[in-house]
Amino acid sequence: MNLIAMIDGLLRDRSALYRQAREGTHLRALNVRLLLLFLLATAIYGGVMGAFRLFHPEFSFSDFELTTAPGVSIQGTVAGMSAESHTFFTKTQCPAVTHMATVRFNLSDPTDAYRVVAVSEEKGFNKIELAPEVAFTESGRWVFPLLVAVKTPVLFLLTLLICALALYFLNLAFGLRLTFMPSMTLMLFTLAGTGVMLVVFAPIALLFTAVTTSYHFMKVLHVVIFIIAGLFGVKILGEGLVSVQADPGEEVAFASSSKKMRPVLFSWLLLYCLVGAQLAWTLKPFLGTPYLPATPPFRVEKGNIFMSTLESMHGMQATHEP
Repeated sequence: MNLIAMIDGLLRDRSALYRQAREGTHLRALNVRLLLLFLLATAIYGGVMGAFRLFHPEFSFSDFELTTAPGVSIQGTVAGMSAESHTFFTKTQCPAVTHMATVRFNLSDPTDAYRVVAVSEEKGFNKIELAPEVAFTESGRWVFPLLVAVKTPVLFLLTLLICALALYFLNLAFGLRLTFMPSMTLMLFTLAGTGVMLVVFAPIALLFTAVTTSYHFMKVLHVVIFIIAGLFGVKILGEGLVSVQADPGEEVAFASSSKKMRPVLFSWLLLYCLVGAQLAWTLKPFLGTPYLPATPPFRVEKGNIFMSTLESMHGMQATHEP
């Protein structure tokens, strides 16, 4: 199984692979190679995504709420921190603490409350010391990249398994001549092409993962790379639909035939994206939020990404109302 030759074929000349799918010869072997290529490529990129927590194990604090007594709390921004001394610094004026004082960080998505043992001044800053048991760095940093390396291909494959029958019957509903195995082969072509494009960008993503500490920048970068890889996968799927529908010996003209395939291509993509988005919401996180407590490796939540988006839009509208 020459995966390198298949990568070259997907990037340089896919006509031979499309011809094999159209003729139906050795489809099982072809599907196995496509699946292995997809698993390897997406696992590599998943490991790169999860490596953000490996390179930056320290937790990032933005703001805080210091509670010194029941009903008495002060909010402020974090100016700096020291993991060795379990302290953080702020310009916000803070009173002396009692043995009941606690602090929470990142108030938009707050951490648990942690015990404060002392408040003092140092070089014009208020220095707030936390209890020794509070960790500022993540332990077991190798676990998260490995988990994301598994979760990334699982996300794509689960989406395909859930959508498989619907994709096949949509093909029949639009009058195409694909049987079940060739239609699944086309989907594996798409996944393999998407994975190849992801792994092409993996060194770039790894470089920025190592040199930047901005969690939000990395999220945007990965989204852009996934969009580019997805567009390449769509190109492969469109070409494959045209090629597989062609008669033996017929010259395939993608530009002239693509209009006939647009309805089924659009319906496949819409269904796959809807299901994939919901599964990504369910299986998150893939990058890991950089603050306490440590992001759980699997966070299966109720609800769905679409209702969350609508709620966010409503919240933005309410914020701007006078």
